[in-house]
Amino acid sequence: MLREDYHVHCLNSPDSKEPLEMICQGAVEAGIREIMVTDHYELFKDTDKHPPYRREYLDKCAQSVRECREKFAGKLRVGLGIELGQWHLQPEAAALVVKNYPFDYVIGSFHKIDDRDLKLFRYQDMDCKALLRRYLEELLLIAAQGDFDCMAHLDLIKRYAAGQGVTIRAEDEEELVREILKTLVKRGKGLEVNTSGLRQEVKETFPSETILRWYREEGGTVLTVGSDAHRKQDVGAGFAEAKALISALGFSYISHFCQREMTMKKIEGDGGD
Repeated sequence: MLREDYHVHCLNSPDSKEPLEMICQGAVEAGIREIMVTDHYELFKDTDKHPPYRREYLDKCAQSVRECREKFAGKLRVGLGIELGQWHLQPEAAALVVKNYPFDYVIGSFHKIDDRDLKLFRYQDMDCKALLRRYLEELLLIAAQGDFDCMAHLDLIKRYAAGQGVTIRAEDEEELVREILKTLVKRGKGLEVNTSGLRQEVKETFPSETILRWYREEGGTVLTVGSDAHRKQDVGAGFAEAKALISALGFSYISHFCQREMTMKKIEGDGGD
């Protein structure tokens, strides 16, 4: 199985109530050897309501990781990561965040259009084709300029549409999706295989098998796998399915990060150690 979960959240994130100690315990129980704690750091257009640089929050995230590194030493590697949403809206603030903290791993992600979270849209009442193009165009901006290691859940928008009984498929905009993938490959950035969709209405990973195949066709090799767990019981969830998927597509390596330096390791079961 895959034993590195590169996308977990704890109660420092506004959408989780689980102490990091419990997340770590869940990882140990699931046979995970390494987690990357990637609590949310969202950037907004409206800086009056949402200050772009919040040192107190970042300090708390870093302290939680330090405490759990000590507590779980010898059982679990606890990496300090961050999930930076909407990097392109406040690039100077994003650069300060990354510069001033000793992150092992940085995720680039996109959750909001015009400061409105994707889950708040009424997809039944919208021009979903136009919304999808807007979503992908902003992802392309992030791919082109963000100082991150991997792009998270590329086709996330399908999750919220599916929750309202609406189908949105990023594959319908193949040219634009491939441009995002080409940009990631050109810049040496990776792609996350996020297993949370397997637990939701869409019943597939983010991104889909098709998009992962396109990534490989465009020369992409840098992959991480993350459960996007916000609860103890979800750490490592869906990893057997993820391993089967990426192996079937011809990926043999998973990327590891330490102090933003990447190493490639053979996936266990494919001749790795």
